Amino acid sequence: MTRTGAAARPQRITDTEGLLEWAELHSRLLTIIAVAIIVVAGGVWFYQKAHAARARNAANTLAEAQQAFASGNLAFAQSDLEKVVSRYGSTEAGRQAQLMLARVLYDKGQYQQGIAGLQKLVGSDDPIVVPVAYNLMGNGYEQSGKFADAAAAYRKAADAAKYPAERDSYLANAARALTSAGKTAEAKEIWSKLAADPASPVNAEARVRLGELEVHAAKQS
Repeated sequence: MTRTGAAARPQRITDTEGLLEWAELHSRLLTIIAVAIIVVAGGVWFYQKAHAARARNAANTLAEAQQAFASGNLAFAQSDLEKVVSRYGSTEAGRQAQLMLARVLYDKGQYQQGIAGLQKLVGSDDPIVVPVAYNLMGNGYEQSGKFADAAAAYRKAADAAKYPAERDSYLANAARALTSAGKTAEAKEIWSKLAADPASPVNAEARVRLGELEVHAAKQS
């Protein structure tokens, strides 16, 4: 005879004896699940600990390099900075070390080496480091007499900048480099925009530079 209603439903495991019997039957599965949870938790803990240690070691080595740089010991600073970049390049300290290493190389006249290192940073997704790296690239090009390349790097720094004051500072660098490159029309265009913004931190300089360009243009005519 076919059962209907409550009698037809599967019996639920509600009593203690039933639960114990179910656990005994599935003990292997429960053991595997428990071990998996422990392994995953242990892996996460180990990763976090290793990551923290890596960041701490990078920061300590960077601090030593900064002290050497401040004291004028460029050789020691360069050695430590290269270690940070090589071992911890993906960390925040590694990126900061790459920026400082470029300055050290510039001080030694090794502009192309410094720029090559900065090229590794401008492709990152760090919104703080990218504009600074482009600006430093502009410095390197400018110091090596490549003013057009410097202006292009400064413009990219401005495009990547988060804040208006930072952007205007980089644009001013671009305008100066363009003037040195003989591209006064492009420089004048930038200075005109900066001079039209009274809130810009380079507004006063922009107005002075515009006046200088106009005087220069008058002498050439």
